[in-house]
Amino acid sequence: MKTAKRPLAALLAALLPLTLAACQKGGLDIPAAQTVSDEFQKNMHQSRGGDLDGICETQEGFYFNCDLGPGLKFRLYYMDKATGRVTVLCARPDCGHSDPDTCGALVDVLGLWTDGARLYYVRAERGGEKRVFSQTMSGTERREVMDLGKAAYDRPIYHRGEVYFVLNGSLYAVTLGGDPGDARLIYGRDSAAGTPDGGYAAYDPAQPHYTLWADGDTLYFMVNVTRQDGTQRDTLFSCPLSGGEAEQVWETPGKETVGEWETTGVSVSQWYVTNGFIYFYLSGGDFWKSDLTTGETVKLADTTDKTLYGSAVFSDDRLCLLNDRPLSNPFDGTLMVGAPFHQGGDTVYVYDLEGALLKELSLGPLTERRGTVNGFTLLFCDRENLYFNMDAGRMSEKNGVSGKEQNNVLCRVNIDTGQITEIYSWQ
Repeated sequence: MKTAKRPLAALLAALLPLTLAACQKGGLDIPAAQTVSDEFQKNMHQSRGGDLDGICETQEGFYFNCDLGPGLKFRLYYMDKATGRVTVLCARPDCGHSDPDTCGALVDVLGLWTDGARLYYVRAERGGEKRVFSQTMSGTERREVMDLGKAAYDRPIYHRGEVYFVLNGSLYAVTLGGDPGDARLIYGRDSAAGTPDGGYAAYDPAQPHYTLWADGDTLYFMVNVTRQDGTQRDTLFSCPLSGGEAEQVWETPGKETVGEWETTGVSVSQWYVTNGFIYFYLSGGDFWKSDLTTGETVKLADTTDKTLYGSAVFSDDRLCLLNDRPLSNPFDGTLMVGAPFHQGGDTVYVYDLEGALLKELSLGPLTERRGTVNGFTLLFCDRENLYFNMDAGRMSEKNGVSGKEQNNVLCRVNIDTGQITEIYSWQ
């Protein structure tokens, strides 16, 4: 593989402490994380619609980054698994969580992970640079680890000691804390990785955009590729971590294989790679899986009898489907098929990886309890619970102007019992 080299001094000051004295005194009552594998946490990377832009898991709880309240800035939170208690990840007891110079929790991240001892995240700076920071699990002692230059807004990932990031439309890997100028080119055209110049600081539809993934000894990435006939299709590539060329292993199948769906022939609605298979849901279609070695594609479950349109999240042993629907056009009431956001939904169907229906979980009790629920957004699932956001805002009038009050609630439903818990509310 090609390697781009740049002087270390011009690019970063590795592990440079950024003293946040006001946030370093004391500490949150967060248990010390036990050993956490440096494997990419697949089921933590499925949030849709920006509700949670970064999530990682320890044995004791979850760390996440989001902004679901009116006028709030993105913040880091910690959620205890056992109690469901959510805490803003700031060690200053009297902090208002409004000043990024004094509050360690006030940060908008592009990627979030932990090695068990420290929490790491990628932050976008005002000049477009993307920097990796670390801090203790209780939110103190923030340090700059490395500068990725003007890397893309495509979410970087961390896996087995390396950070994978996109710059100038190409994919690179660099050791955590190392010199981005020595980054290894994985896919695309070498364009001096780690330089402070170049890169695309905002979303540019003309650039190739990546969804990065990893499973064991293999790196995967999904790119929307323009084919020879001029059509575009989500295309999956793989590359062994030990080195070698990236190769195409899958592309979104055509309607002759899987029938019609919302974005027929272009994009897969939701997908998940594990153990050499890609599992995918086609909104307006069904659950499928493809063998990435043989190319064989089989239907796992016919879901159109449950919902014609929906959204899904996956884990290493479950497929979860919410029976929501596309947004309605406010002018004529028609469904906006293919739109990136859905609404409604009151039931989650849980399948195993062979397509057998395991559970049917009703979210109706939340609507009955709240009176007004505008919709749910699935976030992720673990072995015990499915986590989701509830939009429970009401329409109101203030000073003669009508609008919707913000009320987003982080919830979870126990997959075995169906018990629903409201965890944390942003109002």
